Amino acid sequence: MLVAHARIFYAQHKYHEAGLLAQRAIERKPDCEGAWNLLGRAYCESGRFEEAAALTERAIECNGDDYNTYIPYDQALELTGRKKESEHVRERMLKVLRQQLELVPEDVRARILLATRLAHFNQDADEAIRHLQTAVALRPNDPSTLYNAACTYGILGKKTDALETFKKALTASSNSQHYKHWAANDPDLTCLYDDPEFKKLVAFT
Repeated sequence: MLVAHARIFYAQHKYHEAGLLAQRAIERKPDCEGAWNLLGRAYCESGRFEEAAALTERAIECNGDDYNTYIPYDQALELTGRKKESEHVRERMLKVLRQQLELVPEDVRARILLATRLAHFNQDADEAIRHLQTAVALRPNDPSTLYNAACTYGILGKKTDALETFKKALTASSNSQHYKHWAANDPDLTCLYDDPEFKKLVAFT
């Protein structure tokens, strides 16, 4: 119930309130499903990257079987300059994603996130693109899938594909402002930061 209410606050951009409820859920049940992911996202959306980064190990210890747990803490570590810690988190997430796809091959979110992580590690760009294309083919109008596909292209330095896919994500979303705000701080899209059209889209100043 607490996590459900926290999600409502998060959707309303009330990140402080969302974070407080997620914290209460964790206090009651440390491995509460979705609570760690939501807490990290609320902190990141509020610019509280240091606080999110400091919670990384505990979040993974409590809920590391859920690949969604890793996402905001990975971003927080990256944005606070903790490159080695971020790489370690991504290695652990990569393993969890592969395990998930062995169990549930149709998990589109896991597939697109695997593509992004493969791109991060520069392990196999072709494999990353294959997973990306499969995910987008399965959910061509899903804004989250499209956004993560744009991030994968961005990591691989494919600026044109990254920008076009990001624009598709905004068009597909009923809450494009959320993706614009996230993109403005997303290190995966660094290759677009100097692009005039991207700056206009995310209202850089």
